[in-house]
Amino acid sequence: MMLPGKAAFSVRVNGKLAEEIGASRLSIEVTEPATIQDILDEMSSRFPGSSRTLCEAIPFISGNHRGASEEIRTGQEITLLMPAAGG
Repeated sequence: MMLPGKAAFSVRVNGKLAEEIGASRLSIEVTEPATIQDILDEMSSRFPGSSRTLCEAIPFISGNHRGASEEIRTGQEITLLMPAAGG
């Protein structure tokens, strides 16, 4: 059995979230095993002014939409896309 440890995950963001954070790529460190929600929680604590925007972000892993409770593995990149308005 593996003991929990810290792992860094690559996170890509776009749109309003990238503007608020000031970067389009981040490295977020969380304790494993980790979920997308753990990444979002860590980002909210690092960027408290972007908490509301983070709640709107749609998480993707390997091009597939994933829920916040989805477990992520070391080496996977998370992409947080902002919903686009329009018609």
